[in-house]
Amino acid sequence: MSTQHEFVFNVSAAKIGPEPYKAAFVADSKALRLLAKRYGIEAVNSLEGEVVLRRESDGMTISATGHFHAEVVQSCVTTLEPVPDQIAETFEGWFLDESQASSFERARRKKLEIDAADMPLEDNESPIEDERDEPDTVKGGMVEVGELVAQYLSLALNPYPHSIEAVQQGPLGDESDLKKPNAFAVLKDLIKK
Repeated sequence: MSTQHEFVFNVSAAKIGPEPYKAAFVADSKALRLLAKRYGIEAVNSLEGEVVLRRESDGMTISATGHFHAEVVQSCVTTLEPVPDQIAETFEGWFLDESQASSFERARRKKLEIDAADMPLEDNESPIEDERDEPDTVKGGMVEVGELVAQYLSLALNPYPHSIEAVQQGPLGDESDLKKPNAFAVLKDLIKK
């Protein structure tokens, strides 16, 4: 069973070699509507960018780096007014062919053994593994760049969008809290008595 993503932009893994493979992407109107629904925001008006894919020296791992630009509309957290925003971000990820997973684990263990042999360790110290997340898998011979971009876009969204009106109004709530004396000032006054 395959998962259908909102933004589908796949690149054939067979096209990717040790030399950089560049590909531009633009989300269509259906993908933009589905992404807005996924994120729970008013709209994603545009999403476009470029990815550079390269097969690493192990022959199994494909690295992806790129950038995108998106125009989104969110609701203000205080007034619910529409808040348009432009997002420009870079992204990176890596992919592994599922059929090569066992070979990848062997290669990673061997790399850790070599690294551990080269590094003097203190007692009770163990080597640190590569800090990258686990790779996404190449499914059906395709690298799913669209889902990687969609994940980075979700991270780039403003968690607390404010309209211009809300910013001009300032904080809402009981302003008497803002006028409470500093606790240390109260203690200082008690000590003087």
